[in-house]
Amino acid sequence: MCIITHEMVKQCGKSTYNVNYTFKVLYALGIMFIVMGHCNNGGFSVLNEFFPFYTFHLGLFVFASGYFYNQENELNVKQFIIKKFKKLIIPLYLWNFFYGFVLHIIKIYGFFPEVHVNLENLLLTPIIHGHQFVLNLAGWFVVPLFMIHIINILIRKSFRILNVEINEFFFFGIMLLMGFAGVTLSAHGYNKAWYLVLDRVLYFLPFYALGIIYKKYEKYDKIDNIKYFSVILLLSLIIIYKYGSMPSVIPSWAKFYTSNVIKPFYTCMLGIAFWLRISKILTPAIGNSRTINLLANNTYTIMINHLAGFMILKTVFAILSKYTKYCSNFDLVSYKTNIWYFYLPHNLSQFLVLYVITGIIF
Repeated sequence: MCIITHEMVKQCGKSTYNVNYTFKVLYALGIMFIVMGHCNNGGFSVLNEFFPFYTFHLGLFVFASGYFYNQENELNVKQFIIKKFKKLIIPLYLWNFFYGFVLHIIKIYGFFPEVHVNLENLLLTPIIHGHQFVLNLAGWFVVPLFMIHIINILIRKSFRILNVEINEFFFFGIMLLMGFAGVTLSAHGYNKAWYLVLDRVLYFLPFYALGIIYKKYEKYDKIDNIKYFSVILLLSLIIIYKYGSMPSVIPSWAKFYTSNVIKPFYTCMLGIAFWLRISKILTPAIGNSRTINLLANNTYTIMINHLAGFMILKTVFAILSKYTKYCSNFDLVSYKTNIWYFYLPHNLSQFLVLYVITGIIF
């Protein structure tokens, strides 16, 4: 058995085994934020007043993907694409067929009558919007992430062929302009069907490039914690003062609620910057814990399956409602037709934490 002690964890969370524990913590936090975001923040606030989950949590995952980009992949682009296809797209479709089968069965008992199990939803819809079978709707994120990987490496390979060295800040600037284009398209109503696919990808591209920049210049990230957080919180307060609250977005439907193309990006970057530093601070204490690594290493399956976990807990409440004196006000119709229905005993929001736990464990 290999035991990794805290003494093995070096600066920035990197160990002698080349494991970046800071990003393990960041991934673990990110996936918890996604699950919490899908059940009304999980019943408690995690600085949501300053950094709403929907402002940054998916941008955080794209940023981390860019951080781990390896330029050596440009030597064999075909192999890289095949690897990402196997890692991202094939599991997406396997889970989609699984949930298509599940929906086909539970529809017999009146669940989600508007959902249809057909070839379009089995093969095409996962690419277009990804919400086809409800229980795995969070899997919509996989296709944009795959496409971002491919776009990035194809552009970089082109520069390599031309023997032109990429300036990462210039590259980030280009990706940011593409992000602005995605927000602009959405603001003008071009966020349906294949435009939705385009808008999602364009929006996320700058965060991937930002991750690459951060990896290259990470050694300069040595600002004192008090100064670091003071600047971030001050900027957040300025934004909150200007808009009345911290603006949020819904990337799944390319809804950015603004004509200001810059706003969705600087608000997301603030959230990433804040939780990245929190992850660094937490790393010596929990970076190599088994729980954190389980979360960090299983973000894909948690992303795909946590809504099904929610349904399992709701099923427990449904059974209690039917066969006991408890949960008497359980809404059976909403349970069968609305994935966003959450039964709360005595309507206490604190019970949402049970959904977070069930969604992650499942």
